[in-house]
Amino acid sequence: MDEKPVTQADVAIAGGGLVGALTGLMLSQQRPDWRIVVCEPRPDGPPADKRIIALAAASAQRLKSLGALDGIDSTPIKHIHISDRGFAGATELHAEHENVEALGRVVSASELVNNLYLSCRQQPNLNWCSGVRLEQVTQQQEHIELSLDNGQPLLAKLLIGADGQNSLVREQLRVESDVYDYGQFGCIATLDLKQPLNGWAYERFTEAGPIALLPMQNSQASLVWSFTEAQREAAEQWSDAEFLRHCQQAFGYRAGLFSGVSKRVFYPLILRRAKRSVHHRSVIIGNASHALHPIAGQGFNLGLRDTEVLCESLATTGDPGSFRALQRYEQNRERDYQAIIKLTDGLVRGFSNRYLPTVVGRNSALMLLQHCAPLKSAFARLTMGMQP
Repeated sequence: MDEKPVTQADVAIAGGGLVGALTGLMLSQQRPDWRIVVCEPRPDGPPADKRIIALAAASAQRLKSLGALDGIDSTPIKHIHISDRGFAGATELHAEHENVEALGRVVSASELVNNLYLSCRQQPNLNWCSGVRLEQVTQQQEHIELSLDNGQPLLAKLLIGADGQNSLVREQLRVESDVYDYGQFGCIATLDLKQPLNGWAYERFTEAGPIALLPMQNSQASLVWSFTEAQREAAEQWSDAEFLRHCQQAFGYRAGLFSGVSKRVFYPLILRRAKRSVHHRSVIIGNASHALHPIAGQGFNLGLRDTEVLCESLATTGDPGSFRALQRYEQNRERDYQAIIKLTDGLVRGFSNRYLPTVVGRNSALMLLQHCAPLKSAFARLTMGMQP
């Protein structure tokens, strides 16, 4: 049975998803002298997360060190093939060329977040409040007052908003965002394959947007497919057989034959970047601060680095809500944000069209990447979350 919500804490975290649970775990281990509270609206455990996610090599290494990957069937990504449908430009990345075991790993988000949740429950200084939703935030000079839907107020020296794209914390703090609608819809599904991918991941660009395959166990692959709005309306009506036929036609046969498909989930693709991530005694992280196009699979990896840098910034401070510590966090994250957003946004805009000069330029870039080892290594290490 969950403990009753406490009335005072050093740090309150809104949201117990991947980023919120990870932050709670890392911060409680780093600062055993602080009392941490995680407020998660789901009444039993962490929120349901049906995604299959690609962990960058650095992210996988960090999670492994925390024990968060224990007991999880993770599939290594040994090779990545990037191509432009209908054109000659293509490049390949290989783990052995970067002297790493894998470029990344593919895991079930639900298994990962459940591991993080169980680890959080074992921390003596962390209180996980299930079935508790944040309703209002009031900033005071020495603390943040949180109104919860169970009627019990919570006072915290620092509020961490890890409550996703539709963040209530961001809304309550009146933090504005720059939002760009790509006019695309993502489709997530699991494909059954005639033969396994054997560690290969594929990113294939089409005029409507990218289509990606990630290797999974048991001759399966995680599919992320981008559609225009008109295409999405048609695709939602396809039978399994029709979907497989269209998917095979769009992707080609480089990964072999597709033999089955799971239930599909469609969602709009946008770029959101909060104009600031820190406020008085408060900070927003993960998707609450930045939501990316799924191309290159950078979303959760960027959020994980939010958690790491935030914990580093709070490591030695006496006051969790210290302006200096939060300002240091925001400054230290800016370069990473700019690099990853520039990468993902540039790929989407540069490859989702058939404008001839752009086509020539991007295919030349892919061929240059393939034949220039230093450039390819820098690109690979960026996607792995490592310093070039």
